Amino acid sequence: MMKVAASIAIIVVGLAPYVVSDKCHLRELDLCAASAAGVSKVPATDADIDKYCSVGQEAKECVNQYTSQCATPIQKEIIAWATKDPLRSSEEFCKKGSKVRGDYLKHAPCLAKAQPEGKKCVDDIHAGLEKLEKAKFSDRIPTACCLYQRYQKCSTEVVESQCGKESIEFGLGLLQRNSGTTLSVLCQGFENNPRCDSLLPPPGTKASGNSKSIVSKLFSAYVNS
Repeated sequence: MMKVAASIAIIVVGLAPYVVSDKCHLRELDLCAASAAGVSKVPATDADIDKYCSVGQEAKECVNQYTSQCATPIQKEIIAWATKDPLRSSEEFCKKGSKVRGDYLKHAPCLAKAQPEGKKCVDDIHAGLEKLEKAKFSDRIPTACCLYQRYQKCSTEVVESQCGKESIEFGLGLLQRNSGTTLSVLCQGFENNPRCDSLLPPPGTKASGNSKSIVSKLFSAYVNS
């Protein structure tokens, strides 16, 4: 589930300049993303999932409050488009007894076991988010897409080595349902795109830790926990 939290954080940070009003500070939207990025444990039981869903509900309410106060009608449409599929999938996942929740719990023990090795992937996310925050306006979306593709490749390799292809197929399906059409539409053509080499720091780069972003600070806490 860290994969889902990461994708939400990347979407919010990458889209932020396009969907916020000048009268409201980006810091408020950063706090909403922080709610999602703060999930630091793979939920492995029904009780864990309930806690995860509670955090997700807080993030949803945070975004709703921000958009109602700060977004223009067009901006609201963009945010609604970007979050429609993830919210629908989240509701199904958070419903006790649902098929997707039952299927997830079959894979959850191994996914939790793979989490420590997966922290190397979060290192790349952390360093990439620092680069994303400093990217010029025209590079924000491409950098976010490159970061998402790198994280997906890294985490897929980790899970496959620990849990096998069946878990990978399930995980990718779950990620697709949670990220919806937003990433697939925005990030077409960024898988193995050489442009990413210039937009992102090299794989394995350690974050400086000097970022002012709450999201980056939470990723740092996750890696060091």
